[in-house]
Amino acid sequence: MEQKKLLMCYGKTSFTPGRYLEDAFRNIGVKVDVYTSSIDFSKVALEEYVAVLFVESPSVPAVSVKQIDLVTIPKIFWIHHGENRLKTNKSLARLYQPDLILMAHSLHLANHFSAPVKFFPFAMATDIFNDHTPLQDRPVDITSVGTLDPVLYQKRIRAIKKMKETFHETYRLSFHKRVFLHDLAKTYGQSKLVINHAADTIKSLNMRIFEGIGCGSLLLTDIVPKLDTLLEDGKHLVLFDSHQDLLEKIEYYLTHVDEAQRIASAGYQHLLTYHTYEHRAKTLLSWVEKGIHSF
Repeated sequence: MEQKKLLMCYGKTSFTPGRYLEDAFRNIGVKVDVYTSSIDFSKVALEEYVAVLFVESPSVPAVSVKQIDLVTIPKIFWIHHGENRLKTNKSLARLYQPDLILMAHSLHLANHFSAPVKFFPFAMATDIFNDHTPLQDRPVDITSVGTLDPVLYQKRIRAIKKMKETFHETYRLSFHKRVFLHDLAKTYGQSKLVINHAADTIKSLNMRIFEGIGCGSLLLTDIVPKLDTLLEDGKHLVLFDSHQDLLEKIEYYLTHVDEAQRIASAGYQHLLTYHTYEHRAKTLLSWVEKGIHSF
């Protein structure tokens, strides 16, 4: 059987979800050719590919395109951000002319785009965020990694302040680290609990959910749209609805590590079974194989 080939166009960095998905396609046997800065479709043998996938990459310039009108294979655009990048992503959608738009979250913005939209969330990068060290063997009790921008994250800042005030004498805490990839995985892999707190006004699924659970920690997170379609509260992770609720649940699970372990292990296994980037790659490939009109 001839190997499938996919064309990807995105500003590639070591920690972009596009890179995780690119690796996953290769892991399931798909050949991937990547353009990271510009592409002229008049110079590409498009008949060799099953689709072209554009991926949002905010940290680097968008891929510039020429002769997009020549593309007759499915064109797909995966968007990772919501309101904070809506204007830019609408502009990119006009440039890329996708037949299908994938959204990692913020599906309430779907009506801003003319192409059909499908939910396509982040996933577990098993080559990096993959650790099942028992919680009782982990030296850190509570970890939170993420920006503390005072414009977007006032609630996160207050939550960390309350955790410090409440637990600094009884538990080992790890906050404020600016670490990525394997260093981030190591940080999560050393912690019993990972705390996730979405931005104040942009409530959305983020990569930390999959990273923390994938590293075998018990994830405590506030409630964001679509999370309940992927993971179950009390079974795969723990939800909190206020800072007081967060503090009480931290105390409970750190004094009931066996229960914390049960949930953390179930979450980890659930990701391995249903929510790796290989699963996402297979899903996307199945949509492509059904044809443009199925979008």
